[in-house]
Order: sequence, then structure tokens, then C-alpha cells
Amino acid sequence: MGWKRFEVEIVSTVSASRMFKAAIVDSHNLVPKLIPHIITGIKMIRDDTTGRLFKRTEFSNLIPFSYTLDRVDVLDEKNYVFNYWLIEGGRMGKMYDAGDFEVRITPTSNGGCVLKVDGAYHAYEDVVVTEDDMKVGKLGLSAMYSAVEAYLAANPEAYASA
Repeated sequence: MGWKRFEVEIVSTVSASRMFKAAIVDSHNLVPKLIPHIITGIKMIRDDTTGRLFKRTEFSNLIPFSYTLDRVDVLDEKNYVFNYWLIEGGRMGKMYDAGDFEVRITPTSNGGCVLKVDGAYHAYEDVVVTEDDMKVGKLGLSAMYSAVEAYLAANPEAYASA
């Protein structure tokens, strides 16, 4: 089937700096508190041998898989860019053999930001990926980042310090 791409975009009144800190840098602490019915835990794991960073996300029984493991390739706190590859869990090994994601948070002129996720899955040759299949990833990412955005909007002091 090849690569199947999708986008998620969230326009927010929250600053890019606060959104990146909360949604990306501190997601392992914040997100499981905001949506425990979906995400039960996130662990950031550094490989002692290679120094490479991995992110393991554990899901509740509402999700059709128990975890995902991502290899972090870019965590750029200055330019608000986060790039990672899905390497294990989720639908890997069943429908997909690769998943590539980039989260980019862009400041807007009104002090807010636009959070954009560009995602792509590489499906096995004999797998037909439908729009409903793609909605699973899009809805999950939208729910997670929208929950962070709502938390930050309701708590203007959260993640405001440098």
C-alpha cells in the first residue's frame, strides 16, 4: 500500500513555548493526568549505550493496543519541533512496518500558536488502509493535544516560567 499520510492542526491562544513544554517536553508527566482514561502512562527512556531517547506510551483498555514505543529523532526546544518514529507496539507488525511523525508548533502574531502534526504510516503491501484506520491516529493525537491546550488555557501560570 505504501505511505499513508495525515495531518492534525490545532490553533490555540496558548503561546508556542508553553504548548511545547507541556505537550512535548513534559508530556510524560502531564498527559496521563489529563486523559487517564486513554493514556495510563508515558515513560521517557534514554539508551545508556547509544544515548538515543525513546518514548513509551501505555494505553488503557479502551484502546485496541496496549502501548507504543517511539524513537525520538528531534527534540528541538528552540524551534518547537519534535520528530519521532513509531518502532514498536500499536498497529506495528499488523498493518504497518513504519510510522513517522513530526510535531511543529508555530507562534502566531496574537501570542498564540498553531500545533501541527504531520504523520505517516507505511502499510504492508497486502494491507488496505482506510480513512477509518487513519482516523484512529488523528483522533488520538487531536484528543491529547486538545486536552493539553485546554489545561493550559485554564491554567495560565502553568508552564509559563522559562
